[in-house]
Amino acid sequence: MSAAARALSFSQPAVSRQIEALEQEVGAQLVLRLGRGVRLTDAGLLLADRARGILSQIVSVKQELRSLNGLRGGRLRIGGFAGVNAYLLPRALARFAERYPRVGLSLSGSTTRHHVADLRSGLIDMALLTDWDLTGERAGAGSSGQAGGLDILPLFEEELFVAVGRDSPAGHGELSPRVLRGLAEESWIEGAHPDCLGPQPEFEAALGFEPHIRFRVGDWSAVSRLVEMAAGVTLVPGLLAARSGERFAVRSLAGHFPPRRVWVAFPKGAHSPGVEPMVEILSDVAREERELLLRTPAH
Repeated sequence: MSAAARALSFSQPAVSRQIEALEQEVGAQLVLRLGRGVRLTDAGLLLADRARGILSQIVSVKQELRSLNGLRGGRLRIGGFAGVNAYLLPRALARFAERYPRVGLSLSGSTTRHHVADLRSGLIDMALLTDWDLTGERAGAGSSGQAGGLDILPLFEEELFVAVGRDSPAGHGELSPRVLRGLAEESWIEGAHPDCLGPQPEFEAALGFEPHIRFRVGDWSAVSRLVEMAAGVTLVPGLLAARSGERFAVRSLAGHFPPRRVWVAFPKGAHSPGVEPMVEILSDVAREERELLLRTPAH
């Protein structure tokens, strides 16, 4: 007891009281007092053996937590959608993996509506959403805030473009009111949410007609091929418009159709340590993508 007291910087009576309290707590005698020494009982031997394992686990957990907080381990599960999965997220994920190679990354390609439920249930750590996912839920437009129990941060705002075949009248010059009215006669392609025509009432109010939707296609490469073959027209977010190349024409809808804001969402008050550095990387990549968009002829 005296040796234990010296090792713990306690008094010998304090150690004796701790042992007595422990015996009362577990309901068994732990030590036999023999003259000036003590010996562990069978119960004491069992508890000492289990305690060594428990203490070892505590040390291991502390090391894991330090690694997680220092991004030397752990995982980061992200939800995206086609418009950001095509160019923005691959670059951000590669940059994150280079900086934090020991963090396990995963990307969910479900629809953004599923991402909201997955965030709330803890299946993913963060997700990229649009205004169209948060309509009626967002608290504090234009800034960080909350939406349906989630914390949200604005990532970037992107213009929407109309994509048409290169020989279409709308493929050249400005999108005048007359040209816009002409689009009412076109076949429209509805993409997967949120890379779609947007909320129908908002679309009709902005462009002045109800689109004749002929194709409903969830795959962006199929959508772009249909536009390229002049089989239909569609709306294209800025990230995809900047990469359209010479396959089809894109014309800005600035002044005709409101831009779309992309947000980063994560569970309220329970952020994975990897969320903050990933948000920083996503912001950098989004800025680089916007600079590319400004160099496109359609802008």
